[in-house]
Amino acid sequence: MNSYSQDTTKLIIPDTTDFSTMSLEDLIKLKSTYKSTELEKLINQSIEVASRKPLSLKKSPSIISVISSDEILKSGARDLIDVLNLVPGIQFNVDVSGSIGISIRGLWAQEGKVLILYDGQEMNEIDYGSLQFAQQYPINQIKKIEIIRGPGSASYGGFAEYAVINIITFSGDELNGLHINSTIGQTSTVMSQQNLNISYGRKIKDFNYSFSGFVSRGNRSNLKYTDIYGSSYDMSYNSGLSAVDLNLGVSYKGLSLRIIKNNLYLKQRDMFSEILSKAYNQNFISNSFELKYQKQLTNKFQLQIKGNYKNGLPWYTPKVMDSTSGYYDYRVYTERIKGSILGNWDINRVLNVTFGFESYIDNAKKLDNLKFRKDSTLSVQYVNYAPFIQTLIKTRFANITAGLRYDMNNSYGQSLNPRLGITKKIGKFNLKALLANSFRAPCIENIQGSLNGNIKPEKTHTYEFEVAYQFRRNMFFTLNVFEIETKNSIRYFYSFDSIANRVVEGYTNATSLNENVGLEFEYKYKSEKGYISLCYSYYDALNSSTALINNTSVIGNANHKLTLNSSLNLSNHFYISPSFSYLSERYGYSSLDSNGDGIISKYPSQFQLNINIGATELIKGLNINFGVYNLTNQRIQYIQTYSGYHNPLPGMGREFILKVSYLIHHKK
Repeated sequence: MNSYSQDTTKLIIPDTTDFSTMSLEDLIKLKSTYKSTELEKLINQSIEVASRKPLSLKKSPSIISVISSDEILKSGARDLIDVLNLVPGIQFNVDVSGSIGISIRGLWAQEGKVLILYDGQEMNEIDYGSLQFAQQYPINQIKKIEIIRGPGSASYGGFAEYAVINIITFSGDELNGLHINSTIGQTSTVMSQQNLNISYGRKIKDFNYSFSGFVSRGNRSNLKYTDIYGSSYDMSYNSGLSAVDLNLGVSYKGLSLRIIKNNLYLKQRDMFSEILSKAYNQNFISNSFELKYQKQLTNKFQLQIKGNYKNGLPWYTPKVMDSTSGYYDYRVYTERIKGSILGNWDINRVLNVTFGFESYIDNAKKLDNLKFRKDSTLSVQYVNYAPFIQTLIKTRFANITAGLRYDMNNSYGQSLNPRLGITKKIGKFNLKALLANSFRAPCIENIQGSLNGNIKPEKTHTYEFEVAYQFRRNMFFTLNVFEIETKNSIRYFYSFDSIANRVVEGYTNATSLNENVGLEFEYKYKSEKGYISLCYSYYDALNSSTALINNTSVIGNANHKLTLNSSLNLSNHFYISPSFSYLSERYGYSSLDSNGDGIISKYPSQFQLNINIGATELIKGLNINFGVYNLTNQRIQYIQTYSGYHNPLPGMGREFILKVSYLIHHKK
């Protein structure tokens, strides 16, 4: 226990993790005698992603990483892939048609297994449940990102099986004026990206508003892609990316409105296994609306009523009659209407209960009079109901969080998802023991594309244990171990039926288990001189419904991952930020044998070194960053993690990045 002196009287300062339980009077007394370090502010901030009750990072009943706006800015991150690459256990892989998906702890999680919340709005499209990772989010507008590296279904339902990524942008009072951000990226052969983000926000008494407009264009890669049949093309002019993101937030007292338009447009030739004769459009259109009312009815009870609506055109393509891959056409309009009511009751200082009910309706319609495969109809509808409850018990022994969510769907039936979390502080150690069930809900095309017309939700059991230790006020580490077991995995398959002379593809439940064990390590140091964040993660595949290599690896994902993100303040106005990421050797498809079966080959380890140099307040409000990504010009590979016969898609080579921002603040 550290002690600090003021005048002649020594004052014993309690550990900062107990600040949330102190009275207002005690906090006021400490205000003039104790100042939290930057690291303590980070680990003791209130977060809600892991629990509907705001808790500090140490007390939240999940394994959590938090990335601040300062870390995002100084790292020189180009997009969300760069930011999430700093997190243990996260890797990225190619899916199909130029799209990049996410893996968690060695498990492919692209479709419906990871939930992304963007200012509270679900960014998963509901047709397949997939996520896209390109240049569609305004990185400079992000205040922080909270990541649950583990299940979240007990709170969020069927898109949160393996992880939750919560993106929070700056509010109107935090912006307090006009922010202009521009980024230009260039390789030796092609423009990698150009984007412009303009944000404005302000708070006037109880009225708080913000608006952000973001446009971007760029390319996925400047290297050559070769498919499994040996055909190649230069991606420099065949992998275009462009995006539009509009984000409006308005609040008045307890009433708030959020509107987000997020559109991504891809150019792609890689298709499934065989490349196309030229690049075609692959578009993802998304619109989200939320109206929320929150009221503190008494000093112990808070009520929240929320309505959400979103629509979209995911995987939207024009009619394509291609000489190499035949006819390809996909146009489906989707929408989700969701409502929820939530009560948060502080019964006493020991017990908190959160309870509520959520329901949504999913609608989908095939355009141009096309029909869904299973039902042979132009449109389909699915309805889901979910009551939930969570209790938080604070005892002298430990904090105990117990929760339960029960989902009922008119298509795939029921899913019961309990969770239990125990957090305990012993001196400078903080311990977490976590147990949770989660599930991945079949989406519209999973149901319609199932082989036998009946697909089940996949279910996961996760066991986690974490120990954290705070060496000093500006230094701490966490180490966690996990075991994940998934039954009835929803698997996409794609093959050629030589007898019927046609491609066969769809979804089915795997009969074997997916079972991974592993560990994750994070070390953080942060002071006025700068920061260091060192992360390592490892998984061991005990069983897999996809290709299991050497009894430890699954196809596409490296067993070992190591990342470093650091920054050194050279002066009050200049800093330098080196970073790197390392992936151990991986396995993936490379070619076909004489029988037409895919050959799995070993791909070498991958090392990416980056450096970013920044200058702040050169003149009032002006900030400049110059960086080099992939300094050693390594071949970055996105390897497919299932039997889709898609060869590794290359990423960008060496890239030079210039970022300029200008801020005009209102006087407070």
